Amino acid sequence: MKKVLIGIIILVIVVAGFFIIRKKLAGKSKQEQIVTADVTRGNIEVKVTSTGTVQPYTRVEVNSPVSGRIDRVLVNEGNVVKPGDILAWISSEDRIALLDAARSNLDAAQRKADSTAIKDALASQVIADNAYKPVPLTNSISGQVIARSCEPGQNVTTQTVLFVISDRLVASVQVDEADIGKIFLGQEAEITLDAFPNENIQGKVTKIAHEGSLVSDVVVYNIMVEPLHVPSYWSSGMTANVSFVIVNQQNVLTVPSTAIKERNGNKFVLVMVNNHSEPRHITTGATDGKTIEITDGLAEGDKVVVSNTQSQQNHNSSSTSTPRMRLGGPMMGGRR
Repeated sequence: MKKVLIGIIILVIVVAGFFIIRKKLAGKSKQEQIVTADVTRGNIEVKVTSTGTVQPYTRVEVNSPVSGRIDRVLVNEGNVVKPGDILAWISSEDRIALLDAARSNLDAAQRKADSTAIKDALASQVIADNAYKPVPLTNSISGQVIARSCEPGQNVTTQTVLFVISDRLVASVQVDEADIGKIFLGQEAEITLDAFPNENIQGKVTKIAHEGSLVSDVVVYNIMVEPLHVPSYWSSGMTANVSFVIVNQQNVLTVPSTAIKERNGNKFVLVMVNNHSEPRHITTGATDGKTIEITDGLAEGDKVVVSNTQSQQNHNSSSTSTPRMRLGGPMMGGRR
């Protein structure tokens, strides 16, 4: 009987010890389930990105004023020109006919070694040269020659495009209708070229199309972004990636978005005070999806709960919650 009693006592001690250890481990586990983050100052930036090409803001094609033959070309690609500059000299078809006939007569006279005929041929050549002067091809805008498609001796017509002049290069991209409402004139943007991925150029929106077009079943609008300065390595036709700055909040109070909770239309966070979490009303501002701006209710250095499995379980349960989790009372009026 005595042995049985001793056995029962030992069993009770073992069971009691088991529950005590289990309770301590459970309490420790609950503590480990609370993850906090500091309220810090940081930047929140939201961008809309689109891809397009580098194009001239104003593109002027220069055609030959007459049908004929190019005598001289005075500019090359990359040259900067201004209105009134002569790009090339062109002989008309009438001038070409007279000059060619005079040269043919001169060649024939020289082959015969006929001095009189040579003298007459030279005189005819001078008359032809003075009767029809070469026609100058002049420029109409200030800009840069981005294309030259002519050489001396080339025959041209009035339909032939000899030069392309650009006043300045810009990035032209397409933005779909879901994002077009976020774009406005003068908006800041960042331009990066595929050919120079490490070079970021600052720019601004200078033109927004008022008529959309359908591309792959999506309505898109053309947007023109002008760089603050055009780098020398830019060329028309290069692929450009443009990031439009939608939100740019600098040095503001921020917390992880996962810390924000909402109940009955009120936003709040759980703030750690003396190792306990207390709900506090807050006012939020901009967000990039991961981080959110706090405009009222918190101070730099506060610790907020970003993950609390036990509290979430209590919140989802139909059982009563602790007084600290109750909203709407005096505790929610802001910081004390």
